[in-house]
Amino acid sequence: MADGVSYPPVDVAAITASIPLPATAMPPGVSDTGMIGTDTRYALANHTHASKVRKRKITMSSAASSYAWTYSDKDGNPLPFPTGVIPIVNAIVQVPAGNTDLFNVQVLGEPTNTGCVFQINRVSSGLLSLLTGALSVNPTPIAATLHLIALEP
Repeated sequence: MADGVSYPPVDVAAITASIPLPATAMPPGVSDTGMIGTDTRYALANHTHASKVRKRKITMSSAASSYAWTYSDKDGNPLPFPTGVIPIVNAIVQVPAGNTDLFNVQVLGEPTNTGCVFQINRVSSGLLSLLTGALSVNPTPIAATLHLIALEP
């Protein structure tokens, strides 16, 4: 070498073997609590994490009905939770401004890893029903938007 020092031959194979390789498996889903990894492989810049959430927003022609929801991705393709995982489900009704009726959304039966059923009840909150001390079911259809969320526990 030009500096007059003798260097051992370069072992290219040893150097190459010491460089970590990219991971070959999909990264784990998002976690409720973070942790420090132990794997020396690195992640490629364009990797993604699987979501533990399924969400949907639908418009219903009548806000007094039931809706069977099959969990899906943003494109509508079925996307169940892993076998044995029963998600925590929730829904809320969005109605036009000025509507004074009350809406109740409840889960019918036990959710599964593939879907669940919501029952939406619309109750009139007019003056007559308040004076009589009873709420009455309003049979007049009204369009409403249903916001749905399912979370992996």
